[in-house]
Amino acid sequence: MAEEEENQLKLENQMATPLSDNDITKLIEQCGTFGPYQRWLYTYIIIVGTLTIMPAMNLAFISANVPFLCYPPNFNASLIPANLTENEYLQMLQPDGDSQCSVYNNSFTGTYYTTPSSNSSKLQCSYGRKFLTEDFSTIVSEFDLVCERKWLRSTLQSVYFAGSLLGAIIFGVLSDRFGRIRVFLLANTCIVICGTGKIFIPSLIILMMLHCIQASGYTGNTIALYSLTLEFTSSKLRTRISFGYMCLYPVAAIFVTVLVYCIPDWHFLELTVCLLPAISFFIWIFLPESPRWLIGRKRFTEAKALFQKIMKKNKKQCQDLLKGFPNNEEELSLKNSFHENIPEKKVLSQNNYTFIDLFRTPRLAITTVNVCFSWLVASMLYYGVTLHSVDMAGNRYVNFLLLAFVEFPSHLTSFCLFKRFDHRRPICFFLMFSGLNCIVSNFVTKGSFWFPLILVVLGKFGIASAYGSIYLLSAELFPTVVRANGLGLASFFARIGGISGPFILQLSSYVKWLPLSYREVKIKVVKIKMEMLR
Repeated sequence: MAEEEENQLKLENQMATPLSDNDITKLIEQCGTFGPYQRWLYTYIIIVGTLTIMPAMNLAFISANVPFLCYPPNFNASLIPANLTENEYLQMLQPDGDSQCSVYNNSFTGTYYTTPSSNSSKLQCSYGRKFLTEDFSTIVSEFDLVCERKWLRSTLQSVYFAGSLLGAIIFGVLSDRFGRIRVFLLANTCIVICGTGKIFIPSLIILMMLHCIQASGYTGNTIALYSLTLEFTSSKLRTRISFGYMCLYPVAAIFVTVLVYCIPDWHFLELTVCLLPAISFFIWIFLPESPRWLIGRKRFTEAKALFQKIMKKNKKQCQDLLKGFPNNEEELSLKNSFHENIPEKKVLSQNNYTFIDLFRTPRLAITTVNVCFSWLVASMLYYGVTLHSVDMAGNRYVNFLLLAFVEFPSHLTSFCLFKRFDHRRPICFFLMFSGLNCIVSNFVTKGSFWFPLILVVLGKFGIASAYGSIYLLSAELFPTVVRANGLGLASFFARIGGISGPFILQLSSYVKWLPLSYREVKIKVVKIKMEMLR
């Protein structure tokens, strides 16, 4: 009898303080690690996650380059020879082998323009442009973001990643304070309203502002849904579920490609892609709040009811585990007061750790620098390849689909290698594999088509494998007390990589091989740094 009272006292004493992450994990395992409740929950998350990722995947298409022709000075369509159309004549004014942003000066004899020759003088394409939007239109064609204004296209893409960075900071804090579901609703509202509003805005500056807010909403959704996904299962399944969540990105990319093929006008395309996440407003009522967040905010009554619901759905009988569960914060305070003089009780440290603590020791500082640099390079290459795919030679739909499909075997391969080897060696291999394809692509002849595409697909395979793996490795490298700060700082540098990616691609206008070789040098540095983490 005395032993039972002692065990009950220990149980109450343990429950007198907020449960640790390990305690909650054990409770979830007892309620069913991946039972019917979790499968039902993840089905909703897959639907909602795919819909909210689609606007981000659409960025590559709505900001893609559109073929155009340059007008010569003082152009008059009535002076075009009768046997030529306007497009045919303007095409003749395009110098062979030159940049698209130059045009032959036209001349005429009698009543018609003459056919230009190689001896004709060349001028800059600054007298007007005609975009060939018969197949598709984009923001580039609407706002004339080519030639001397092409830097605005890179800025448009970078603004999106800047908004993603802003969302990581703002919604990360809001998610911890107000819960995953409320943040999900707020972020989804940003995506729907700003994405829909973009198609009615005639100003590029205002469009960029809405672009930025929409991107912050996308990141907020990712934070909320990804956290919710991992917080309903045990640590044993987190790796599998994490890789499974990453597969939502290629799934969303495939759906977007189908929509782009069916809807060539970017206004209706953006409207469709941004209204689809509105379906989530009817699904969120089925999504529960995270039990870990509820306990962390001392909302024990709701957490207890949620665990009871999970037990009922999973057909588990674990009511004894909830007997010592505090019903509210007042009960918790009473238990704390009653047991405050018990010598056996261990009081957990309540220190607040900051980013500065990531550099307290030399070893941790080296780890932090290496992880942040790895995230920066991986993000730069991943998004650079993805955005550039629609501008490559060949069919842009096929290019984008191939780069989407290759992510499925890449995640499967990295998952299998992680089970057999440690995390560092696969990451080093995938980074070097991706970098090698960047080097080889510099020696590809101009006339070939399939070989460069194969190299890009292989490069995407390598960087997609490394990108998903780096996140899991980073979580293991940082101590528990500074893990959130470490991942937050690494995510910050990943956004910096995404912001700089479009401008790195623009270097090819000056030196064709520079962007890919520049990334290869950075990838080699990452490999050396990853070896230092052993």
